[in-house]
Amino acid sequence: MASEHNIRTAPAYRRPMRTMEVRHFVAYAGLAIALIAGITLRFAYSADIEWKGDERWTFDHALAMAAGDAWNATGMPASVGGTNPGMSLWVFGALAKIFQVQSPPELARAVQCLNSAALIALVAFAFALVPRERRATWLWAAALWALNPLAIVFERKIWPPSTLPLLTVALIAAWSMRHNIIASFIWGALGALMAQIHLGVFFLVIALVGWTALQNRKSVRFGSWIAGSLAGTLPAIPWLMETARSGGTAMQGLRIPIFSFFVRWVQQPFGLGSEYALGSMDMIEFLADPVIGGVPTYLVAVAHVAIAGIVVAVFVAAMRRAIWLRLSWREAFIGRSPEAVLINASLWGYGLLMTMLTSFGAGAYRHYMIVIAPVMALWAARIVIYAAAPRERLAAILLVTICLAQAVISASLLRYIDRVQVIRGEYGATWQSQERSPVQ
Repeated sequence: MASEHNIRTAPAYRRPMRTMEVRHFVAYAGLAIALIAGITLRFAYSADIEWKGDERWTFDHALAMAAGDAWNATGMPASVGGTNPGMSLWVFGALAKIFQVQSPPELARAVQCLNSAALIALVAFAFALVPRERRATWLWAAALWALNPLAIVFERKIWPPSTLPLLTVALIAAWSMRHNIIASFIWGALGALMAQIHLGVFFLVIALVGWTALQNRKSVRFGSWIAGSLAGTLPAIPWLMETARSGGTAMQGLRIPIFSFFVRWVQQPFGLGSEYALGSMDMIEFLADPVIGGVPTYLVAVAHVAIAGIVVAVFVAAMRRAIWLRLSWREAFIGRSPEAVLINASLWGYGLLMTMLTSFGAGAYRHYMIVIAPVMALWAARIVIYAAAPRERLAAILLVTICLAQAVISASLLRYIDRVQVIRGEYGATWQSQERSPVQ
């Protein structure tokens, strides 16, 4: 009877198991496709990289350093006055040396390698260190980040902030293991080193340690974190001495703060914001792409409308759910889970500090957000899942739609830049176009 019972009931147990296996296979296959597509887009059209004053300066100095010139204590001039730390240039000198760089596209290729590794590292982090019940959100974040148009544009550049995403993933991994003395030391050291590549990261470092302490002060091994921070600051000593001699930064008087950080936070991780790179005139033309057989398809416009519609619906649903659940201010602005603390530290902590900085004359630049690209993607995935809860299938449909729309926008954006070459927005003229018609 026992064997007969097993024979009769086995299919009932196997069927859900097979269904679950198929779902996992489809999910992992989709993630792999998103990563491959994102990496491919980062490497595509290698001659169409941005090529303006900052890129030229960085390339020339990196090549000289790789050839044996001195590694200067300072980098290029900072937007707030003074100079950037030498680390902002050393990272390119190291890349030029390691990759045997001879041309700007080759140096950009080295940056693209770093950022492709960052995508893979985020997935590895999710599988290695994130509990199974929270893992899906991180994997969705990896897919969203991989296909994001502005992330792809930024992560192809010869620019100090563009080298940060891989270090951000490493920072998140060390922070997630902060109960460990060594991990806390690495967390502190990485934050200090990253702040030397881009000064704005200093405010992210302060925000993250502050929010972590607010959530659970005992979770931070302050002694180890401080020791790591001091160790990571050692390479900055020559720059600090030079800055002290030259008079430091040149901040302006008080003005009304610029709150664009929060607008971009909502737009950018969902794939909106290509007008930053293209400018208004090129953006209008871009919306008609792709052009097939001389006929505009407006597929890019459809992708933007689809994303915008999803974002509005998600925000309405998320707000209604938060009100119904009576979400406390502590949950909303600090958070309970590690993901919530990380997101709130980046959104409210880093965002408010960078916004306050604009009151003293600093610019509100999009490149300040390159370092938090994976965190913004995590937030986008979380809010969609939160708004759709408990309907997991609906959340998956919405996230897949966003990923597909982003893929259309990203591929079309790079194709548009390749076709036009001289962009009337922030992107400017490509390296290829300037090589063909050098400015006298």
